Amino acid sequence: MSTSDAVAVRLAQAGDAPAASAILNHYIAESVSNFRTEPYGPGEWAEQFAANADRFPYLVAEVGGAVAGLAYASAWRPKQAYAWTAESTVYVSPGHQGLGIGSLLYGELLKRLEEQGFRSVMAQVSQPNPGSEALHERFGFELVGSIRDAGFKHGAWIGVGIWQKTLGALAVPPAPTAPVA
Repeated sequence: MSTSDAVAVRLAQAGDAPAASAILNHYIAESVSNFRTEPYGPGEWAEQFAANADRFPYLVAEVGGAVAGLAYASAWRPKQAYAWTAESTVYVSPGHQGLGIGSLLYGELLKRLEEQGFRSVMAQVSQPNPGSEALHERFGFELVGSIRDAGFKHGAWIGVGIWQKTLGALAVPPAPTAPVA
């Protein structure tokens, strides 16, 4: 990436589905950072986006007009008492790693979640994963637990670290979270 290739972070759109799926499918096929074993099929990411984008931010980073990374949030757990806790996800395309794109995306995602009224963000990180662990530490996440041998992928058992970041003061009772602006 040259200095003329600016990174732009914006809300994702349905048309970003092929690029987002390609990034995710790379990590599904080539790593244990995503526990899916089957690639996203045509339209699957677009369906997920359409079902959740009003409640949770879906962001993409563009470099030279191409999607170079994505970050999004989802429900931590489906029970209503968890309504103020989200789970975060961030991926950067292989050709754009090491350029700070993951940090740009994560910073924007966390800011938006806090503005919406979320009070806690969880992340599940395969172990070991020094790059992802360092990213979470840099953004103030704390390792709050781990699950040994949580999944089996690429011929090995993989553990998962559970990371948490508190976003803001707790109100009693809490106001409902706002939709994505």
